[in-house]
Amino acid sequence: MQEQLNRYIDEHFEELIRDTREFVSIESTLDETTVCEGAPFGTGIQRALSYALSKGQELGFEVKNYDGYAGTIQYGTEGEQAAILAHVDVVPAIGEWIVPPYSAEIMENRLYGRGSVDDKGPAMACLYAMKAIKESGLPVRNHIRMILGTDEETLARGIYYYLDREKAPAFGFSPDAEFPIIHAEKGTIRFLYHIPKADGDILMIQAGSRLNVVPDQATARLAHVSPDQIQAVISELNTKAVITATADGDITIVNVQGVASHACYPAEGVNAIQALLLLLKKLYPKQDSELKKALHGLSDLLLDETDGVSFKIACTDEVSGALTLNTAIISVGDSDSQIKFDIRYPVTHDGNELLGLLSAVDSRLPVKFELIQHKPPLYVEKDRPFIKKLQSAYEESTGQEPKCISIGGGTYCRYVKNTVSFGPVFPGQKELAHQTNEFIDLDDLRKISKIYAQAIYNLLA
Repeated sequence: MQEQLNRYIDEHFEELIRDTREFVSIESTLDETTVCEGAPFGTGIQRALSYALSKGQELGFEVKNYDGYAGTIQYGTEGEQAAILAHVDVVPAIGEWIVPPYSAEIMENRLYGRGSVDDKGPAMACLYAMKAIKESGLPVRNHIRMILGTDEETLARGIYYYLDREKAPAFGFSPDAEFPIIHAEKGTIRFLYHIPKADGDILMIQAGSRLNVVPDQATARLAHVSPDQIQAVISELNTKAVITATADGDITIVNVQGVASHACYPAEGVNAIQALLLLLKKLYPKQDSELKKALHGLSDLLLDETDGVSFKIACTDEVSGALTLNTAIISVGDSDSQIKFDIRYPVTHDGNELLGLLSAVDSRLPVKFELIQHKPPLYVEKDRPFIKKLQSAYEESTGQEPKCISIGGGTYCRYVKNTVSFGPVFPGQKELAHQTNEFIDLDDLRKISKIYAQAIYNLLA
């Protein structure tokens, strides 16, 4: 272990905390209403990218902005290029927070804020790790480039833009998942069904904000039914969601409160949409409209499951585990109505076979299938030399076995060959990405900074 790297992190840790707080305080969610030249995904994301690049320049590195789609921070030019794949965008801060989600407040040694774990805290830790190597004077034969994407949480358009203009790195990692080493990532299928528009009873349904978030709230406006009638049906449901019904003149408003979680761990949340579909199925047993037929059928396919068993798409493998299904967004109104889904499937399974099963629902229900995105799985063999170097850094820093594992989440690694995810969540810790009250423990921030410094040096030496 290079003690001078640890020493630099310790001596500059307060600066690292300060910069992480400033970074987290920028609300960098996708905002198409503020798209303009240099800000293809909105001004919030543009501000976050500009902040990261200015910080990299301030620390003495070469930086480049790729028209607001991506940015790079680079140390050195010799040898092969190692990469750190990070992103500056975040998902919306839904739910009830104990502190304002962009306040970056510190409570009980925890830095709270959207993006503190995913991905701003780890990105800043890597930047200071690069600075530690630069200041150490240790000999290196390769160079490192931090590649900052801007659209990771939606359609990855930023990393595509970058890779269309630059040569891919020789190897690298993303600080955007879990320790020790993530060498396999499940495939992702995102799709929607166009469903019939509102009828005379179901006037509106609205829930969900992002495909990769389990929705914790759903709302419906219903006619010709009283709150008392709905309450009687609620009492018959077996759901962990909290459902209430209130009168608004002649209309009854139904609110469903679930629990948000990341889409790759849907069983850790409570899906408000699926709970609402169960309620509507019981409330309208006659299926006397095309909308009701569609919602009935979808409820039967989904129930309150997260593994796709009733959907007849369940599958698993030894490398990456079972398929997961998230019912992410629904919108029913007077115009085009849709319900959107996010599926993570095992790395050895045929994604095209799944697509066939999903599109076949068209023939059984009054819905129309549309594919949003298909991201094939990632699988990197465990014996790659750069993986051995990351494993060495992790084992030396923690004393723990540096296993190679798989996840359901998707990172930039699936777009960049010969890269794997590496932290920041330690084994046994709860995954807080995309959840309310996201935080990074300051002791962990210090620890991951030291691990990343050693890992980056191993890749460069």
